[in-house]
Amino acid sequence: MAGFAFKSTKTLRWALGLSLGVNLLVLGLVAGAVYRFDGPHGGAMRHMRDYGTPYVVALPEERRRAVFADARKGREDKSVSRAARRALYQEALTAIRAEPFDPAEARRVLDLQRDATLTVQQTVQNAWLSELAEMSAPERAAYADRVEEMLKRGKKGKRDGAKPPKAGQ
Repeated sequence: MAGFAFKSTKTLRWALGLSLGVNLLVLGLVAGAVYRFDGPHGGAMRHMRDYGTPYVVALPEERRRAVFADARKGREDKSVSRAARRALYQEALTAIRAEPFDPAEARRVLDLQRDATLTVQQTVQNAWLSELAEMSAPERAAYADRVEEMLKRGKKGKRDGAKPPKAGQ
């Protein structure tokens, strides 16, 4: 931490704890969404809608399925497998409980979690961009209109039972 000094160990621990909490929250949200896509909880679209991802939800059904299929293929990297990401939580807990506390070890685990999250995000992003690249200009314009509508609807769309478009819409 060149150029930045904490005035006390208590402040350092508080800052690291806060950083860990925020990182774990973000990782948990992303990992939970990924788990739901092909986990035992049911249909991927229901969970995508709950997670609030308008870019994917607004895609026509066949293109959404293609994004999910590409994302699953891209997750063959064992370093970001569900089991590997769960193991990182155990490493984080070990680092948190360690006495004396080693901020460098906690940072190492957080960095690994961040990298795994970014890898999953990049995989989905690449699959999504691939689908957009295959669309014609009118299809992309209609798609952009659906995304815009979903953004305007916000949470209200969840309450009124709105569903993503079917194939060809």
